[in-house]
Amino acid sequence: MSPAKISITRRKSARGHLWVFADEIRKIEGEPEKGDLVRVYEQGRLIGSGMFNPDSLIRVRLYSFRDEDLDEELLIQRLTAAHRRRQQKLPQEQDFRLVFGESDFLPGLVIDKYGDHFAVQVYAAGFDRRIEMVVSALCRLFPVKAIYEKDDIKLREPEGLERRERLLYGQPDPDLIISENGVRFYVDIAGGQKTGYFFDHRLTRRKVRRLARNRRVLDVFCYTGSFAINAALGGATEVIAVDISSEACRWAERNARLNGVEGRCRFVTADAFEYLQELLACGERFDLVNLDPPAFIKSQKQKPSGIKGYEKINRLALALLKPGGILVSSSCSHYLFWQDLLDVVSNAAAELNRQFVILDRSTQGPDHPVLPQMPESEYLRCLIVQVN
Repeated sequence: MSPAKISITRRKSARGHLWVFADEIRKIEGEPEKGDLVRVYEQGRLIGSGMFNPDSLIRVRLYSFRDEDLDEELLIQRLTAAHRRRQQKLPQEQDFRLVFGESDFLPGLVIDKYGDHFAVQVYAAGFDRRIEMVVSALCRLFPVKAIYEKDDIKLREPEGLERRERLLYGQPDPDLIISENGVRFYVDIAGGQKTGYFFDHRLTRRKVRRLARNRRVLDVFCYTGSFAINAALGGATEVIAVDISSEACRWAERNARLNGVEGRCRFVTADAFEYLQELLACGERFDLVNLDPPAFIKSQKQKPSGIKGYEKINRLALALLKPGGILVSSSCSHYLFWQDLLDVVSNAAAELNRQFVILDRSTQGPDHPVLPQMPESEYLRCLIVQVN
């Protein structure tokens, strides 16, 4: 049976955007079901092939600008191309984000590669129906020891998909170790947050490592210690790292021992806001503070309240810095744009009557490529500033 035909009005979004919204659809010819492949037309001209979901505001996610089905052979072509791009940009690395959804023209699909282990995350109905095809394609392309599905994410709810986590293939190594920039980490795919490890900060971790020499470092929202350990390996005199998860801190301690820096790293289980206030009250000061908070803004509606949260944590961090100290301030909220982040740090500094200069900026690594016609694919922003 031929795919349903969807005719849309003149698109409000940028040309080449891979999402078709419900209010852009003028007519549907056929009866497509959730996850079905469809063809999309604008003023009688084919604009692409996509996956349909009647339960989502994003009715169609385009995977091609041509008339073609998303079968296993096309999936293998896309996976091969994605892998080649990572090899070109990260020639020394074996562990990285293999697929970054729309940016690799595989909308709704994320795959992290940990050597011969793979963590798969699906946030759209099209690939939810094709998860077995994803497993088959990975096994055809790579040596695979285990594939784990990590779909306990809120992104599935607007798609009308249930949350789930399960082993899809093989048997995972209980002591899985990965390498990033030459630093080793234990990764808990099954029990860790999201897909187990956050590859997106690869570039920023490298910068922090270079900046940390002979500095006393505070790492806030440390998770499993990737920034803290990079700082210690870079020559920090002392690293104090805080996270609200006791389990994350236990993994961070393991990672510190794995890299031989446990003597210079101390991991504290506490609420970050409360702990920074305690440090201030005790008169503690640092040469470098790294902030890597969770996304305080997950929708445009949350932006005003989220900005207040970012300003508060940045104000506390700036207050803890010695003169000449460095603040590394990150945001993983797509809705907090570069100027917003600069305003956050500027407002926080102004409240403390402190001045700063921008030393550097950082963003997501090359295994999280940005698709220019899809601003949603750029979400990670980091300012590195020095306080006068």
